[in-house]
Parts: sequence; C-alpha cells; structure tokens
Amino acid sequence: MSSTSFSKPKIAILAACLYTAVMGIGMFYMKNFKGITYGEPEMMNIFWFVMILVNAINVFFVNRFFSWQEVGFRKLKTKQLLWFVPLFAVLIAMWVLFWKGFASVPFNAAQWRLFAVAGFTTFLVGVGEEVMYRGIVLHAFLTTQRVWWAMLVSAIGFSLLHSVNVFGGVALTNSPVQLIATFLFGCVFAALMLKLNNIWPLIIFHWLWDFVLFASGILSNGVGETVSVSSVIIIPIEIIVSILLWLQIKKEHNLIQEQGSISTMQKVRD
Repeated sequence: MSSTSFSKPKIAILAACLYTAVMGIGMFYMKNFKGITYGEPEMMNIFWFVMILVNAINVFFVNRFFSWQEVGFRKLKTKQLLWFVPLFAVLIAMWVLFWKGFASVPFNAAQWRLFAVAGFTTFLVGVGEEVMYRGIVLHAFLTTQRVWWAMLVSAIGFSLLHSVNVFGGVALTNSPVQLIATFLFGCVFAALMLKLNNIWPLIIFHWLWDFVLFASGILSNGVGETVSVSSVIIIPIEIIVSILLWLQIKKEHNLIQEQGSISTMQKVRD
C-alpha cells in the first residue's frame, strides 16, 4: 500500500480503529479468560502486553505515513505550560492523598511487583493513547485546515476508545459517564497539544494520572475510593480550560488564514 493511496485523515481513522480493536480484544480476553474486571489492579499483570501491541501499531503508522516530529515530538513552547497549572493542581492533590495512604500500609513482595507493573503499564498507556489521539489523529485532521473539527475528532475518537471497557466488565450503565469524562479529557488535551507544540507534557500527565488511580486501588485502606472521588474535581476545570483554549486557538487560526489570504492577494497583484 502506497503512503499516498489514502488521505491522512483516512489513514488516521484506520490506525485508530486497529488500536481500538486490539484494546477491545485485550479487554475481552482479560475478563472472560482471566476473570479480571477492568479497574482491578490485577489487570496490569495482563494489560502490559496489550499496550505493547498498540504501541507497535503507533510506531508502524508514524514511521510509514507520518513522522515523529509531525505527531508532536518537537520543540516545547514552555510559556504555554501555564495552561497546565490548574490540571496539575488536581493531580498533585491526588498524589498527596495517595502518598498518605501509601506511607501507612506495609507491603509484601507481590504488592511491590504490582506497583512496578502498574507503573510500566500506565506509562505505555500514556504514550500509546497520546501518540494515537493527540498525535496521529489530531495532526492528520489538521491537514483539512479545520482546526475545531480536528480537535473534535481527536476527542471523540479518544472517548470511543473507552467504550471497549464494557468488554472488560464495565457496566453499560456506567459507560456513558466514562465516555463523557474521556471526551472532556480529550477536548482539553487536543487544545493543549496545539498550544504546547509538544506531546511529552501530555504523556507525562496521562501517565501520572492513570498510575495514581490504579496504584491507589492496590492499597486496602480506602485510599483508592478517596483518590477516585477527588479526581472528579478536574471536570469543571477541564470544561473552563477547554472553552478558553478552543476560542483562542480558533481566533489564532482565523488570523493565520486571513494573513495567508492577504499574502496571496499581494503576490497576485505583483
């Protein structure tokens, strides 16, 4: 298949569908063959392999149809990190709660191993999902010159990815809540990708977020529930930051288009 056979948006859709399919198969296997439900810390003992597979999908598509610089591995606009401050404030609060519970509980070798596997797996989750949805999908649809559409497709794709969690045992009644939460997450992260110009801050945040949620569940002193409840605070923050960023990005995009039109008209006159 030639790299020019399909448009980049079509290639991105294919990549996202393959990514989602592998995740769904992994969830089904985990639940029906291993008896592990999504959200249980023990899922990390199974899911690290699935994450290696989906990251391999990313590597193939980036190397074949895009470039690592094109999907977000480029110079960071450090001043734009200020947009991340409200989100990191919530993340820090969650980690403080986690460390308080962590310090009060003795661990055996099996639990330490589970912490290590959770750290490795959630890192792969952060890399995989960010490269796919804020890297491949977002930047592929930016080629259409419709910036809001690109961000929206990226957020919808990221949300739909989490619909496969039903194969891992998530109740259908709980699925809409998770889809809405991940859609909001996708909205703010798509905008942050464009503002930051670099995908690494998104990967790191995603990794630390997922790890603290799963790792706190390993503790047996109720910390997992406390950390999970505290994470809800981020939802109104995501909504506010998303609205501000989307409006600013749209304004900047329109300005660039206007300047391009003026430049084109001047060349025609000359």
